[in-house]
Amino acid sequence: MSTSLRAAQTRISALIELLDDDSAVVGREVLRELDRLGRPARAAVRRASRSGVARVRPRARRMQLLLARLAQARRLARYAVRKDLDLERALWLLARFDDPALDVRPYVLALDAMAAEVLRRIEALPATHERVLELARYLGGELGYRGEQEDYHAPGNALLPRVIVEKRGLPLSLCALYLMVARRAGLRAAIVPLPGHVMLRLYGGDKHVIVDPFHEGKVRNERELLKFLAEHGLAFQPTWFRDADDRAMFTRQVANLKTAYTRRGMQQEAGMLDLVNAALERGAQKRTRG
Repeated sequence: MSTSLRAAQTRISALIELLDDDSAVVGREVLRELDRLGRPARAAVRRASRSGVARVRPRARRMQLLLARLAQARRLARYAVRKDLDLERALWLLARFDDPALDVRPYVLALDAMAAEVLRRIEALPATHERVLELARYLGGELGYRGEQEDYHAPGNALLPRVIVEKRGLPLSLCALYLMVARRAGLRAAIVPLPGHVMLRLYGGDKHVIVDPFHEGKVRNERELLKFLAEHGLAFQPTWFRDADDRAMFTRQVANLKTAYTRRGMQQEAGMLDLVNAALERGAQKRTRG
């Protein structure tokens, strides 16, 4: 065994012993070093997760999860730097960050099935705003998708798989779900980026209508939107009423998840999302430069 390899193994063993330390500062340093040491360190953490020492075992499992999340954060950052970011793909990657073992295929199939039902319902209807409203009637009225009121800042409310199953979520999560179903069904839709409560614009013929997925797809008029701004002390800004692009909405959802993690005391996960935010900024700069 080479001297460098022997030194690395000694270092890994010392880090594994530190899993028993209660200090958050020590925990962050251990994560950083284990990540730097790569595959041998990950294997040692796996072994520690089956340790006979009761105190070490759950901490090793937590470290396993953190290492996996860090790897997923880097994968997401590599995608986020692209100029042509797609909101759906980005949200699946964000869900894999939270749950690295997640299989997204059942959730993709669920969206496909919703879109097929919407398409079946609108085939015989004229191409007007009444036609596109069938999307809101089905998702909000029949399936019951609506906003999470009781535990608004739970991380799951910003994660698409949980929203699909539980039928609850943040305004942006629900708008994203509506948008994905609409795109599959061949309907034109876009997110309206109001601060604190995004909504969805649906286009039908030469008209459009705004619906609020957080409130079961309820139709909103301009007066109601202006009232919402006034109630929150916000002056009208035209950009809040323009169709948002996928990058802007994904950036906002990353911020939502980071807030949720922070409120839950999950500081290491919140910090990992800074890698994604930095990549999103670089991607935005690439788009600006053309």
